[in-house]
Amino acid sequence: MSVISQLNNGDEKVFKQTYDLLHRKVFRFFLKRNDSHDTAKELTQRTFIKLWQYKHTLKEEFSLETQLFTIANSVLVDHFRRETHQNNMQATLIVQMRDNQTIAHPMQEFEQVNYLNAAIANLPPVRKKVIELRLVHGFTNKEIAHHLSIQVKTVEDHITKALRHVRSIGII
Repeated sequence: MSVISQLNNGDEKVFKQTYDLLHRKVFRFFLKRNDSHDTAKELTQRTFIKLWQYKHTLKEEFSLETQLFTIANSVLVDHFRRETHQNNMQATLIVQMRDNQTIAHPMQEFEQVNYLNAAIANLPPVRKKVIELRLVHGFTNKEIAHHLSIQVKTVEDHITKALRHVRSIGII
């Protein structure tokens, strides 16, 4: 019985052997394309999770390594799309906050800043701290992650959710 058919049947022992054999190669694939050890580690995990989730779709016509790297490429593209989307959202918020500071009518500016401050004040404590470090102090996501001892992805998630919250109440 081939490795692919064993994986198709849900053989966990074969999956572990596959992981042990190929995880370093997949990790290096991501590390070459991303320069972040933590991101490469996370993407490697996602790749093997997807391999297990979609094990029933593996085909005997292609080598396991080829199919695994097809999954890895898909995971990488998804990662870049998410990253681009989050960066665009952050840039939009920063531009809109700067625009709020250049409003012609002082009373309108005062009201918008008050609404924005109120919206930020209602955020959960960690999310509030992330937004303050990002917008007030100008820290990068990596610096925020280091400062708060959390993952960069967690910082990005907090920023995305904060933006969503601010938009939902109609400030920006």
